Amino acid sequence: MLCSGSPGQTRHAMRSSGPVAPATRGLAAVVFLAAVLFGPLLLGTGAAHAEPPTRLPEPISDPAGVLSVDQRAQIQTATDNLYNDHSVQLWVVYVKNFDGQNPEEWGRKAAELSGLDDHEVLLAVATEDRAYWFGTIGFVDGVTQSNLSDIATGDIVPALKKGNFPGAGVAAADGLSDALTPSHTGLIVAGSVAGVAVVGAGGAWVYSRRRKRRALDSGLETLREQELTVDQLAAQPLDVLDPWSREVLTDTDNAIRTSEEELRLAVGEFGEAQTAPFTAAVARAREALAASFTVRQRLDDNIPETPDEQRSMLLQIITACTDADGALDAQVAAFDEMRNLLINADARFDEITRRLVDLRTRADASAGQLEALVSRHGAQQCASILHNVELARQEIGFAERSADQGREAISRPAGEQGPAVADIRAAEGAIAQATRLLDAIDNAEDNIAAAHSRMPALITEVEGELAEAAQFGADGGPELASAAATATTALQAARTGFDADPLGVFTSLVDADAALDKALDAARGAAAERTRRSEMLGAALTSAQAKVSAARDFIGTRRGAVQSVARTRLSEAERLLASAQNTGATDPLAAADAARRAGSLADQALMAAQGDVVGWQQGQQPRTHGSSTAGAVLGGILVDSFLRGTMRGGGGFGGGGFGGGYTSGGRSPGSFGGSSSSGRIGVGGRF
Repeated sequence: MLCSGSPGQTRHAMRSSGPVAPATRGLAAVVFLAAVLFGPLLLGTGAAHAEPPTRLPEPISDPAGVLSVDQRAQIQTATDNLYNDHSVQLWVVYVKNFDGQNPEEWGRKAAELSGLDDHEVLLAVATEDRAYWFGTIGFVDGVTQSNLSDIATGDIVPALKKGNFPGAGVAAADGLSDALTPSHTGLIVAGSVAGVAVVGAGGAWVYSRRRKRRALDSGLETLREQELTVDQLAAQPLDVLDPWSREVLTDTDNAIRTSEEELRLAVGEFGEAQTAPFTAAVARAREALAASFTVRQRLDDNIPETPDEQRSMLLQIITACTDADGALDAQVAAFDEMRNLLINADARFDEITRRLVDLRTRADASAGQLEALVSRHGAQQCASILHNVELARQEIGFAERSADQGREAISRPAGEQGPAVADIRAAEGAIAQATRLLDAIDNAEDNIAAAHSRMPALITEVEGELAEAAQFGADGGPELASAAATATTALQAARTGFDADPLGVFTSLVDADAALDKALDAARGAAAERTRRSEMLGAALTSAQAKVSAARDFIGTRRGAVQSVARTRLSEAERLLASAQNTGATDPLAAADAARRAGSLADQALMAAQGDVVGWQQGQQPRTHGSSTAGAVLGGILVDSFLRGTMRGGGGFGGGGFGGGYTSGGRSPGSFGGSSSSGRIGVGGRF
């Protein structure tokens, strides 16, 4: 109260406090006089000693007054060299105290007020508090928590303990420069070893090349001679898939060009209608080939792809070209038949005439058979064949007219005979239909007997097949659904209309049963394939999950040393794994492929991360104070110890210790926050 109140207020307080002893009054007078005379001076002195964080006016600030002109110049030279060599600015400030704040709090606040950002580091020293802080606010590429800790313990603190304040600033600049200078020891040693291997193994190199060439040739021969599944194809090495994709591209291009030339002639001869299926097939093949050439161009450009991307693109080329080539092959028989029809037209028309004569004779005989059947079984029992003779004669008449038109067409000049092909096919189709109609009459007696004897067993069989079809549900596909619907209708007719038309009902149910059998076989095969794909997907997912987990754990526990390549590969592996898990139920093949690619990328991520760890460990060697570990690192001993977690940094000094662990290498986050704030790293304490 004496220091804060005015003299009048002080005297008033003394008077109102009651009687005062003489000695006390004398002491109070002395205190009062001291307060009046020296209070302002004492207050001024206390304010001068308090040094809160403030904006630093220049990179080297010395409010504490501990630097001479020459010493400031030494620090300036060291910081200039650091900036010129590595584009990193070191700020150094010497104050007497940190205003009662802890070193980190004062240092970070001063850095923020001074606008320090990426590529800038601050060393703050409180000379009277005997405390310091050395750290960053933004990211500084190549500077890590471990680097700062090593520089502090090995260089800065020893100088501060000796009272060598300018030496601490120079040590900070030189230490940062050393940390930012890459170590080439491992590369030099590895290069030397590789050089010896090359010089000493010339013959082995040639042999290895030849052996690899034979292996590639063997792989290509396998692809040429065997039909491989997509999974088997995906398992081939890249140096086999790449030349094979080029070979397939060339072969498919040649096939399409040849087909286009042949098709051009066929269109001119047979017309667009007759050649429409072949035109469509060539167009689809040309479209697939163009897409494959686009993918090949992407592989050949200057933008590199990862091995996984290369494999996917090569498989796309090979499968697209193979499908296009197969689509053309599927049309070969029909195309050749069309051409052969015209070449052998005279012989085909002679055969048509002979068969028509036989059919007319047979139709007359079938009419007599039909009358006998009706007389024995009644018209109702023969309802399904009552009009067969009449229909057969109509088909015979149509075939005769088509044959006459065809003969007229082949008498035209070459290039105008194309319509004869359609006439031949029309005549032969009508003959086949007439034959079936008359066959039904010939077989009616046996079929009527079979209908009565076999119908109960056939009904039971179809009922069981329909029950099995129902179990497939939507998985059976449209073919099974259609066959089941037809069989259901035929089964209902067999139960309710058999007596009215036993032959027709029985025949319909037999046909429906055959179609249902075929559809069920296809559905069973599809179900087995789905099971196989599900098992394959399960294995791929299990493998990918294990690999992604291993890479994630390794990178997570050593993230300070791991750079962006490993992190990128891991991120993509995690994305592909999630995609595989999400699409497994709807597209197991694509999901299995995504899982395999995820596993491959996880392997790459782990390898890259291990390489980063090795590089980080080598980068720590200059500050091991005489301990040479290059041989151990190169041999894998030291790296193995490191990966097993047996090498740990850490320790502390004074009142401000700092931990070790794997927190170095690259832009490792030192605190919570996004990319612009989580790079805050630093070390501080007392000295």
